[in-house]
Amino acid sequence: MANETQVICKNIFKNDNKKDSKEEFTKRWIELINQREKNSRRTTASG
Repeated sequence: MANETQVICKNIFKNDNKKDSKEEFTKRWIELINQREKNSRRTTASG
């Protein structure tokens, strides 16, 4: 029986291109902030 592994987290900063890494880092922070705000609004609205 083969085990299947789902990758939940991946390293997006494994390249040597600093410009792309900076842009990707900023993009990921924006996504995290938006997700947190969305969850915060959802919690506030229901409570």
